[in-house]
Amino acid sequence: MAAKIVVKKQSKLKKKILEKDSKVKEEEKVAKEDTIEVSTDVQEEVVVKKRRKKNKSNRSENIVLVVLILILLGSFAGIGFLFYKYFYAGVSSNKYGDRLDGIENYPLPSTFHSDIESLYKEESSINKVVTNVQGKIIYIDIDFKEAVKVETAESLASKALDKIGENNLTFYDVQFILTYSGADENNNFPIFGAKKSTSLKVVWSKVK
Repeated sequence: MAAKIVVKKQSKLKKKILEKDSKVKEEEKVAKEDTIEVSTDVQEEVVVKKRRKKNKSNRSENIVLVVLILILLGSFAGIGFLFYKYFYAGVSSNKYGDRLDGIENYPLPSTFHSDIESLYKEESSINKVVTNVQGKIIYIDIDFKEAVKVETAESLASKALDKIGENNLTFYDVQFILTYSGADENNNFPIFGAKKSTSLKVVWSKVK
């Protein structure tokens, strides 16, 4: 009888121990789950903070990149404007620069070209006369159809200076080209003449 009581007490004790162990395990499980949940929340919070930090960093980098691109575009625009102004705008506006300053004080008549041609119209030795004005240089080309002496050709060409006028000759340079297209042989041509605005006479030269 006593043995049955002991076994019964042991059985109850064992049951209590098992229940206690079960309860401890349950508490440990709950605590572990809570720990895992807290750990997960912390990890998520850390991830969110990292994302925010990364987004903020990316935003700052994007702003810096945009500013650099704007500066680069502005530099290219400035260089392009200076390039255009130097190589195109200045050339298209006035290719002579300031060399023609005051040219309005030395006007050539509108009939200048025809006046020069009329001057030589009666000269039988002359085939044709062509005049051209470029900037402050007056070009006069005279072609002879008859053989003449060099002194005669130069004297005939110099007559054109009277049509230009003394006042204009102080501003314009004059270039003469005398050629020969006659049938007879003539080694006196071509003859070149030049009169500077600062000079009073024409300097003649012949190409050998």
